[in-house]
Amino acid sequence: MAHRYPVFAQYRLAALLAWSGAAGAQAWPAKPVTWVVPTSPGGGVDAESRLYAQKLSEILGRSFVLEYKPGAGSTLAATYVAKAAPDGYTILSMTPTHTLAPFVYARPPYDLNRDFAPISLTSRRPSLIMVHPSLPVKSLTEYLALARKRPGEILVGTSGTGTIGDLALHWLHNLGGASVIYVPYKGGAPSYVALISGEIQIALGSPAAMAGHVRTGRVRIVAVSTSERIRLFPDVPTVAEQGLPGFDYAQWIAVVAPAKTPAAIVNRLSEELARVVKMPDVAQKLSDDGTLMIGSTPGELRQYMADESARWRKVVADAGIKLAE
Repeated sequence: MAHRYPVFAQYRLAALLAWSGAAGAQAWPAKPVTWVVPTSPGGGVDAESRLYAQKLSEILGRSFVLEYKPGAGSTLAATYVAKAAPDGYTILSMTPTHTLAPFVYARPPYDLNRDFAPISLTSRRPSLIMVHPSLPVKSLTEYLALARKRPGEILVGTSGTGTIGDLALHWLHNLGGASVIYVPYKGGAPSYVALISGEIQIALGSPAAMAGHVRTGRVRIVAVSTSERIRLFPDVPTVAEQGLPGFDYAQWIAVVAPAKTPAAIVNRLSEELARVVKMPDVAQKLSDDGTLMIGSTPGELRQYMADESARWRKVVADAGIKLAE
């Protein structure tokens, strides 16, 4: 009968660990939580993170304080969080840019799979593919046909070499068999100005930022970048609907913590975020421009991150982007 005691002890230990994990989740947060944002104040990532932080502060009774760490292609913020204590008091707003680091840096400062605990994919935001009205095209199909007839003549504005928007445009033109000239700008806003002025012929743009210019005819939309049409421009077809199946580009936001953050805390935060993104006032503020509110589980986010990594690995290779030091 002596063999029963070790077995009983194992069950007791497992029960104790389960109880302590649940108790830890209930006690968390016992102090303010630092929410690291990889951009400067202002812009979509900041606005969305700020809204979630405000709601979580109200629900959980502890402050979620935004801390901005822009720079180094968003890797500064990610590296900071990867090295933070895995105690549930430091989290990160992750964006598509973070999935690029292993493919655009010779020595990436973090490992996407090893260094983070996925919490929730909160949203996916479409981009508009826009042309200057001087181009005699009204659809993406017509634009790509024109670009193929005029190789090396079309000027494509991007938000900077090696950025996620730049790679999305490389992906689009590679799929469409078009040879174009890429003109990098220091961010999306300067490329919008260049498109409106006619300095370039095509660019990606935020629905919220460019809706007014679309309505006044300063730019023309030829496609929506995601696999779903958007409420703001319901008559504009997606890229996939125009003969390029598989193209699905979104600016997304996810929340992650340092690896080894207790699962009980990760799961609780995931559940609370899922509640927040479904709140009517939150959805109204963020979905008017076509943003798809999600609120995923940690497992679903882990798979999404893996899929994004595989996608951008191929896009970087096909675009011939060289690794930076």
